[in-house]
Amino acid sequence: MSSKNSTVVGIVVAALIIGAVASIGYYQFAVSPGQTTSPTTSVTTAGCTPTTCVNVTIPQNSGLPPAIGYSPGTITVVIGVNSTVVWTNADSVAHTVTANDNSFNSGNLAAGRKYTHAFTTAGTFQYICSYHSNMHGTVIVKSP
Repeated sequence: MSSKNSTVVGIVVAALIIGAVASIGYYQFAVSPGQTTSPTTSVTTAGCTPTTCVNVTIPQNSGLPPAIGYSPGTITVVIGVNSTVVWTNADSVAHTVTANDNSFNSGNLAAGRKYTHAFTTAGTFQYICSYHSNMHGTVIVKSP
């Protein structure tokens, strides 16, 4: 390969990388915060204590690979004991908490906002952020 061809290939690769990064940034800050989905029933956090609720955080930059997404990624709760889960968006961009089976959905969860869901059925519930494909978590719900 000639020096001229190598230079052209290098420029094309650099342009593709810059374009990809710019697209991700645009999506992260301009498109996803304005997206909304239909929220499902949620409960208030009033009366929620560390023994009755489980907290999940969406950390800063969690939508950017290779970030872990939700923290902790997997939780176990017991119906009637600690079966209320509170997700807190500690990131600077919007996220969602969307069950793979659509049994719960936070809708657009803006920075600093919380979403609460009380689980009443035993099972394993996997969920994602509909804006960021690398973000996924699991709630294991056990009977008392």
